[in-house]
Amino acid sequence: NRSRPVAPTSPPSKMASAVMSSARAAIVSRPVAPKRGAKPLRAVRSAYPTVTVAAAADEVTVKQHDLGDCKVRLEVAVPVSVQKEAYDACLEGFAEKCQIPGFNYKKGGGRKKGDGKLPPASVIVNFVGAKEFASACVEEMLQVSIPVAMETVSATALQDSERIETAFDDLKLAFGGEDCLPVGDLTYSIGVEVVPTIKWTGDYRKLAVSVQSPGDDVTDAAEADSIFNAALRNLGTMRVVVDRGLEVGDQVVMDLSAVNASTGEEIEGIKQEKFNLDTGAARLNLPGLVDGIVGMKTGETREIKITMPQDWPQAFIRGVEANFTIALKELFQNDVPEPTDEIASQIYPDASTIDEAKAKILESQKAQTAAYLEQATNEALVDALAAICDAPLPPSIVEETGRQMYSQKMLEMQVGSGLSMDVVNQLASPEMVEKFLETDKADIELVVRRTIACEELFRLENIEVTEDEFKSEVMAAKEEFEAYGTEYDVQRLVEQAGEAIEARKSMEWLRTHADVTVLPPAGTA
Repeated sequence: NRSRPVAPTSPPSKMASAVMSSARAAIVSRPVAPKRGAKPLRAVRSAYPTVTVAAAADEVTVKQHDLGDCKVRLEVAVPVSVQKEAYDACLEGFAEKCQIPGFNYKKGGGRKKGDGKLPPASVIVNFVGAKEFASACVEEMLQVSIPVAMETVSATALQDSERIETAFDDLKLAFGGEDCLPVGDLTYSIGVEVVPTIKWTGDYRKLAVSVQSPGDDVTDAAEADSIFNAALRNLGTMRVVVDRGLEVGDQVVMDLSAVNASTGEEIEGIKQEKFNLDTGAARLNLPGLVDGIVGMKTGETREIKITMPQDWPQAFIRGVEANFTIALKELFQNDVPEPTDEIASQIYPDASTIDEAKAKILESQKAQTAAYLEQATNEALVDALAAICDAPLPPSIVEETGRQMYSQKMLEMQVGSGLSMDVVNQLASPEMVEKFLETDKADIELVVRRTIACEELFRLENIEVTEDEFKSEVMAAKEEFEAYGTEYDVQRLVEQAGEAIEARKSMEWLRTHADVTVLPPAGTA
């Protein structure tokens, strides 16, 4: 049977994305743009087209069956009288629009004599085609009956989660009489996901969490020095190396690929051609790669073993022993300039001296550490909140959230690691996405549970959003889209702005009412 959507796809929820990432999200038309979260978990009545035969709708009856796991089945009984109304509406519609030779039907009559006379049903059906006409009758009947069915679950149905479970061809059989007349009462089913029933296993007003600080004055200073050195190296002059092998500090262009050492299968997403690497400043998440290529000369190929890191984006290759093949194509020596005040503004905008550039970099690093600490605190709080939130998870929300989490990972890899679009497209293949949904299911479900818990908190505590707060959020989102030249849908942007401010207000409530202990950075006493 064909599973058939009966409403357009809903906009992703910023409440979901706010507990998944601190970055602003986007509902955009471009496939490479960031997406955040899933559709709202609150019940929202879907918008349907205007009902054509409203007078007969009261005759439609609905039985509801609870299937568990946030799923409900609606059995919709449509009597012949309602089907006949739909049938008659289709006759009139086709007669008026199709300009059948020999007839000039106008609904309600026209200027000419005979304009109000409907052609015989057999003429209309033969002109349109029986299959097409029966399909139109089914669509017309659905326009009448679906809103009646959905009204029975309007308080609990997840937005746009409804799907017609009965095959469309089976529905067409209802109009299998002479000239496509309905042959009897019809019953079809609609599957709907509903808001989960939430039980709290603890007191969310008394949460206590411990958070490890991402840095302190010492680590910030070290990171600022690293950033300064990388900026200085970017100002260096490249000189082709022909008389020696690679040394740490050189710039290299290479081809690389990798296979699983145990199976010999290629590891997807690793293969790159003409990969540019600065061995003196790179922050490559492949420990051992730089050490493994030291001494290589232009034109040389070498194989090295690397254990894939545990924080690699694709969980299914974390910890895998990999055999990398490196082909060195070009080798450059970077003649780095002396750090003088003359180049200070090139290292940091508006800096007039090297000391000022270093101070601004350190200030920026401290701000970043503070932002990371806030994000870590938010995540710890929503994790603690989710841990005491006992609720079933709607499958469609889990899948949609997972797909958008993967899109966000790809965007972060592209921006943070400078990956080419070819590599990003490899990683974004349907097979890779499905593998992510399977291997990272636990993490995806955690995000959904966070979302459910936060939305319930917002509702229970009657947290309010002022008009000024809402307007500011809308303007901020609009300005960000326009700054990046990204297309967006205004209505969806407004909806997301409301969800974003709700998410932020929920987090503010949690930080105000929870007991948060900040621990020293890892590796410090």
